Amino acid sequence: MGRYMVIACKVLEEELLSLGLDGYEWYFLDQGLHRSPDQLRLALQEAIDSIRNSERILLGYGFCGGALEGLRARTVPLTIPRLDDCIPLLLGSVEARKAWGSETYFLSAGWLAGEESLVREYARCVSRYGEERGSLLIRQLFCHYRRVVFIKTGRQGEDLEGEKVREVAEKIGLRFEVTDGHKGYLQKLLQGPWDNLFLHVPPGEVVTLGKYYGHSHSKERMNLNS
Repeated sequence: MGRYMVIACKVLEEELLSLGLDGYEWYFLDQGLHRSPDQLRLALQEAIDSIRNSERILLGYGFCGGALEGLRARTVPLTIPRLDDCIPLLLGSVEARKAWGSETYFLSAGWLAGEESLVREYARCVSRYGEERGSLLIRQLFCHYRRVVFIKTGRQGEDLEGEKVREVAEKIGLRFEVTDGHKGYLQKLLQGPWDNLFLHVPPGEVVTLGKYYGHSHSKERMNLNS
């Protein structure tokens, strides 16, 4: 087994593999697990439990709606980004994510490759309810957003995927924008330095909200997630 084991969402698969690092083993989980934090937690724990001989397990996930709460490191230490979700992993930093504001919905070619995305949800609604009613339902689901931002990460064919997003965004009345991603955060996840941007979980310990965000911010984060 490789020196480091990476467990990550398939949304990040091509971006991680494109870094071309030797000595790593990869374990990618289905994007659809995000629909249920409990199911994602179970899948992550099963993957963690299966690893014995690596030096460290690196998780390519944010807190993801509480899915990491209660995860236990077994015989191998865990290193986890201190993030609410994986958007900063694609943009390169928390600051880059904050700059877009809370009314922004992000997509990338990696998301569009899975079963859960704005484009697929729109197609399902239109197929079931027709163009007019289907578009209305999607507008209601995404009423808290003002814009859709497509993150370009260098994947082959992503310009075509971006056009699909543009078409749907226009149909449901959201502004469409494109931004370039940055792989610096992913690079740091894989190679360090693992500073205060990461949570370190020694063997036998459990991930908790307080440890994940820092005790001084745990109450605030819990309120935001409620």
